[in-house]
Amino acid sequence: MTARVLAVIDRDCPGTEDMRDPLYFCVGVRAQFGGVDLVLRGAAVPSALVDPDARPANPQRYVRSLVRAGVQVWVDEADLAERRRADQALIDGVRTADTDVLATRWLEYEEVWFL
Repeated sequence: MTARVLAVIDRDCPGTEDMRDPLYFCVGVRAQFGGVDLVLRGAAVPSALVDPDARPANPQRYVRSLVRAGVQVWVDEADLAERRRADQALIDGVRTADTDVLATRWLEYEEVWFL
């Protein structure tokens, strides 16, 4: 089943339990809208990177939770190349894609949200 909503996040995600945190918001509404797929761009890209030094409130826990729940999570390839250190891996289950290519798939979704 294709998710009904595509959420695009391009700002920093602090990883807090606050509805203003876009990743926390996605976790909270995932089931309500029949599924949410996610694209991380720009400042949101580090949320999809393994961080062994992550603080207790970290966005990676929400990305892992979304992946485990079956949410498709993509990271913009160009932003990833710009923001990732050589020793950093993507969280298991996160895919890379060109967001211009993903934009051609927007019509597959009932709604596209920019959070």
